[in-house]
Amino acid sequence: TPRLETLCNYHVGEVVTGMTRVELVPGGSESLIYVTVTGRIGALVQFTSRDTLQFYTELEGCLRTDAPRPTGREPQSYRSYYAPIKHVIDGDLCEMYGKLSFEEQRRIASSLDRNVAEVIKKLEDTRNALL
Repeated sequence: TPRLETLCNYHVGEVVTGMTRVELVPGGSESLIYVTVTGRIGALVQFTSRDTLQFYTELEGCLRTDAPRPTGREPQSYRSYYAPIKHVIDGDLCEMYGKLSFEEQRRIASSLDRNVAEVIKKLEDTRNALL
């Protein structure tokens, strides 16, 4: 019998009720768009370059310790609720960068060998590539 291989694990936080693969921007890359039971719409976007993957991996690592936690839970343990995170960057966590104070943004940007404007531009470019 054929076996399926688990490529990614990520706890969305709600029950996913629908999922489709779509290209939202003509000529753009395909993404998985999902809808949850409460009406939340989310997307899983494939990174096309190693530089982008490395940037977001490092940014996520910095934000795991520095981002505010409204619920008090550690982001990685929340996203790994049912199974450990595997091959997925937490975009919600990366978006928290814009909500940090300028000093925290500058400190994180310097640890990424970039300036604040470059980090914000990279986040915007990724968001705009989807929309």
